[in-house]
Amino acid sequence: MDRASGDSALAEAMAWLLRLQATPQDGALRAEWTAWQARDQANRDAWQRAEQAWTLLGEVPPAFAARWEAPGLPPGLARRPLRRRRLVLGGAAVAASALLAVTSPGARSWWRREQATGTAETRRLVLDDGTTVHLAPRSAIAADDSPGDRRVVLLRGEAFFEVTPDTARRFIVTAAGLEVTVIGTAFDLRLGEAQLDVAVQHGRVRLAYSTATPPVVAELGGGERMTIRRADGAARRGRLPPAEVAAWRDGLLFVEDTTVAEVVETLQDYHPGWIVLRDPALAARRVTGSYDLRDIGRALAALVQPAGGRVRTLTRLVFVLTAGT
Repeated sequence: MDRASGDSALAEAMAWLLRLQATPQDGALRAEWTAWQARDQANRDAWQRAEQAWTLLGEVPPAFAARWEAPGLPPGLARRPLRRRRLVLGGAAVAASALLAVTSPGARSWWRREQATGTAETRRLVLDDGTTVHLAPRSAIAADDSPGDRRVVLLRGEAFFEVTPDTARRFIVTAAGLEVTVIGTAFDLRLGEAQLDVAVQHGRVRLAYSTATPPVVAELGGGERMTIRRADGAARRGRLPPAEVAAWRDGLLFVEDTTVAEVVETLQDYHPGWIVLRDPALAARRVTGSYDLRDIGRALAALVQPAGGRVRTLTRLVFVLTAGT
């Protein structure tokens, strides 16, 4: 196994480690992780190195680990009590940086804290090859600039990539089993809890979602998008105006035939408090529309009122969505 492929497997192992620690009770996620290990000996070796480095970095279980451990997870991957349901990377990003350094001595893989964003925070990054990455709120990436293919792992959240063309070195982004390969293009990738979304502004990308059976393989051009359901690999292809790709950079969210629950998941990234969605029927309603990310209260009202829901504002930080008027 060459160093480039070894570093790629290690980056994926690191991503799995952080995701498993964030949601240890997720059976589907554990099944994906098991399948990832079974696919390749390099993956299994990378996972062992990641575990060893995690232990060396002092990530030992806390005093009440027994209350948080989930069956089927390796020892030490205890779930920390979280203020919200999803993990906000920060200290974990620093640990991931050290993990790569410990397990890949001499490699030029890099990870800096500024590659993770917090709630309602966006960030523009320029990689060593000149590629520009726009990080959406509560998002994180890891990138590898070692010789060979240029590789980025989307650990969580959403990112828009403006890729510098280089016919000699492919640009590959991976996220939860999805691999997006390009030479030079601009595209958006979102890693959601239930689905993966890819939208191309210009150029072409090749998608390969190996977790599904059979695998999902497709090519997308400018103005095309694809949504892949993580549970079973069901894929839906569609079109959208190129100007609407990554419109979150301008404070707007465009959705088409998306559930209310999925839209709320996105809006939560832009809101420093809590959005509580109580009604399963309302959560499952599908919507198409445009929402203002700069005014979450207004966006929530526009989201649920056409479906017969309402927004209760308990404080400026807490919104409760219910059915009925």
